[in-house]
Amino acid sequence: MPEQALAVEDRHVEKLKIPPDLLTERQTLILKFLYDEERDVAEIAQVLKIDAQTVRSTHHKALLRLREYFRDESP
Repeated sequence: MPEQALAVEDRHVEKLKIPPDLLTERQTLILKFLYDEERDVAEIAQVLKIDAQTVRSTHHKALLRLREYFRDESP
């Protein structure tokens, strides 16, 4: 069946190579919580003892930095 040919059998995804000085410690931590640990914003805010809006804002700023970096790195 065509659907089976498109199925992803291994959920392993290669991690991006992000320069260590590109993101702040807080940005890195929030990205890890969101994507590696699949935590939600409210939970992250509670763990870090910060406002949920700060989590969202920090996430947004981290993504902007990553987009800019990888856009500049593209051939």
